[in-house]
Amino acid sequence: MKIQFKLFAILIFWGCSYTNAQNFQFSGDFTAKGIVFSGDESPFWFHSNQRGRVNEKSNISTFGSVLMSYQINNNSRFLVGAGLLFQDGYIDRLQLDESFIGFENNWVEISVGRKQRVELYKGLSATNENIIWSLNARPLPGISIKTTRPVYFLPNAGLAFEASLEEFITDDDRFVRDTRIHHKSFNLIFSKIRNFEFNIGLHHFVQWAGTHPEFGKLPGSFKDYLKVVTGSGVGEEVGGGNEVNGLGNHLGSYIAGIKTSVGNYNLNLIYNHLFEDGSGLRLGNTPDGRYSIYIEDREPGKWVDAFMYEFYYTKHQSFTSSGTDGKDNYFNNNLYRSGWTYENRILGLPFIFLDEDRFRVANNNVVAHHIGVTGIAFSSLPYKFLTSHRQNFGAKAGGNLRNKILSTYLDLQVYNTYFDVNVLVGADFNNTAGPNFGAGLQLKKMLF
Repeated sequence: MKIQFKLFAILIFWGCSYTNAQNFQFSGDFTAKGIVFSGDESPFWFHSNQRGRVNEKSNISTFGSVLMSYQINNNSRFLVGAGLLFQDGYIDRLQLDESFIGFENNWVEISVGRKQRVELYKGLSATNENIIWSLNARPLPGISIKTTRPVYFLPNAGLAFEASLEEFITDDDRFVRDTRIHHKSFNLIFSKIRNFEFNIGLHHFVQWAGTHPEFGKLPGSFKDYLKVVTGSGVGEEVGGGNEVNGLGNHLGSYIAGIKTSVGNYNLNLIYNHLFEDGSGLRLGNTPDGRYSIYIEDREPGKWVDAFMYEFYYTKHQSFTSSGTDGKDNYFNNNLYRSGWTYENRILGLPFIFLDEDRFRVANNNVVAHHIGVTGIAFSSLPYKFLTSHRQNFGAKAGGNLRNKILSTYLDLQVYNTYFDVNVLVGADFNNTAGPNFGAGLQLKKMLF
């Protein structure tokens, strides 16, 4: 940790030394947030999808970051970034919010370290990029290579692709220490038809390797990595009979969408399927997934600049009439017992959540409606409003949780001259418990 903090200080000094130098750019910001709430934990949207900067019991969260870029030419640059984070509650210590070096040009981005991911849909989505990879946790350290725009390989036919390859390591306190995470994605885009863009793609994630408390070192060689990447090795055993799903814990997500425009509005329709085994890969768990529509005004500044509606359904889980033994158990895993989490936070859809010990997934059977709206109120007050209604039906062998919850959240900017001041209010209404109210104040300042 001392080395990480020294890196942060060096970046500040280096950036300040070159602020006015040709080809160098330097920026920084600082944010402080205070929250109060009536329940044992804050209302849902105060701590969900907050990039791991606010946990369920946080009253205070502060974070600052610096970014130095060196412009190589008009199309490419090097980046060095770092950020520090403090939050009380479950965490109550200083952490690295970011720490990375990177390179990007007009079509690809490469980064090494811990880097916050880009927020999509103006922060209105409950899952951001896809149902398995949200902004609900702090970023993992690793290496990332991804395209930043569609790359046309047959331009006359309107065919392009987007792709990514990422390798991460977990450094948190978990059941299988040093679990590695592999991620790759490929998205095919067709835009030959005027005013229409069609896309279809796949995200593939694998938890693999690490040190198991009973079985010791799990397979982690380069040969094993090739099996992880290709998804081969299904049925191999680790530790005398503990079957590994494709040599590791595999998760995946199909994505399909349509982009078009109607009048002054951009329209995006999104379908997002999820799977954790062969039956889901063959769509045997349909209709589970995410169904959404995003509408954005091309001339912002109105009461409503963007609107998003999402429907999430995860109840099927490859259920068959023969019984529930073969039923899926989203984000849980017998070998990698901490599940699809990082620092006791779900990495994917935040409507799926952990038990009271923040260890095992207690609820992954969900039916949820989610709405997000952003715009400018009274011509001068930017806002973001989120509301979600979800029905929880527990999890396989994880209890019989059944309730309905309505969660609301409003982020209203009330001052933006010398620094930004945002008022935060929200509440959860639960049919099996009393309401939980929350309020907060956020101050943000651009430092350089």
